[in-house]
Amino acid sequence: MPRTGNRESFISTYISVLIKMSEGRRKLGIVFASGASNRVCCLIIYGAAALAMDYEVKVHLVNEGLVAFRKDVLPKLSTGDAALTAFPEYFRPYVDIYLRNLEEAVRSGKIKDWYSWLKELKETYRDSFKIYACPVASQFYEVKKEDLADVVDDIKGAAAFLDEVYGGPILYIG
Repeated sequence: MPRTGNRESFISTYISVLIKMSEGRRKLGIVFASGASNRVCCLIIYGAAALAMDYEVKVHLVNEGLVAFRKDVLPKLSTGDAALTAFPEYFRPYVDIYLRNLEEAVRSGKIKDWYSWLKELKETYRDSFKIYACPVASQFYEVKKEDLADVVDDIKGAAAFLDEVYGGPILYIG
């Protein structure tokens, strides 16, 4: 007769792990590495969708993503300035359309500018939506906590970020 003890033990352990993973809220990590206004849109759309679905959302600002969240930069990212977007030159006609439509939508009140939208998400979802600056990027770009927009919660390293989003997917926006 075949031994089933090991198999039953494995299945029991596997089920325990699955149950543990399903406990608590779902998590989404977003590594934001771009300073471009058209990338901030992606961060907000995916972040807002996840928050509305009761996810915890943690954002880690790295590279130019950190610079985009400076208090003197973030409010400018909903303007029609092509210099604040990232795209291959071949796409310029389409990006110009995007920027024109974005600027008109913000001006007419159809959508909020990116900074106001982030502030609203922070107010609405409080502890479920955290934005952290990477300490290495902060050092190399010479950005201090007081240089960052008020939507940035703290400066935390990769290990702390990964620990907070453990078990959930991580979206990279670069």
